[in-house]
Amino acid sequence: MLAVPQTVAQLLETFSSDNTSFPQIILRSARLQGCCLPLINLEDSFLEQADLRNTILIGACLVRAHLQAANLDHANLIAADLIRANLHQASLKNALLASANLCGANLSGSDLRQASLAGANLNGANLQGANLQGANLNGATLPGATLTNADIRNVDLTQATLGYTIMPDGICLVSANDADNTPSQANKALQNVSAHARIRESITGVSQRSLRQKTAHLQAAEHFQTA
Repeated sequence: MLAVPQTVAQLLETFSSDNTSFPQIILRSARLQGCCLPLINLEDSFLEQADLRNTILIGACLVRAHLQAANLDHANLIAADLIRANLHQASLKNALLASANLCGANLSGSDLRQASLAGANLNGANLQGANLQGANLNGATLPGATLTNADIRNVDLTQATLGYTIMPDGICLVSANDADNTPSQANKALQNVSAHARIRESITGVSQRSLRQKTAHLQAAEHFQTA
């Protein structure tokens, strides 16, 4: 049985097409910039603050990996498995995450500017305070995801799948055309407010004040009709 690599040099020396499994490896603050590690298994690994810029991790297994504050700018993570990975405050600018599985991942405070998340699975992901300016989310799925205080300027969510997704303004989108002010249950008074219109308002910078006024008017109208 091969010994677990303790350094980057040992990892690169050991990694091959026949040996790609290194679960629970501990390489905090490691410099792996530009390395080619496709299909590597780094499940439950500890890579906090690691330098993974431009690293090729296509199809890699990073399930429950600890990647807090890691630098993954321009990294290739296409089809990577990042289920429940901790990417809190990680930098993923221009990263390729198309078709990646980020179900339940912690991306709070992360920098995803210009990242490609086309077709990515973000079900239940925590994106609170994340910077998603210019990110590509075409075909991505976000049911149960939390985007509270996230920056989604220049992001087109019209081709993404939403369901009980909490938006930056705190409003929960039950489905494409159904919104709920309280995530616990659907609010019938808001069903006529287009969810996509609310998304576009966030993108174009329309103030939350006008949104609150619109919601108040809908609630008042419903109250009048039921009185």
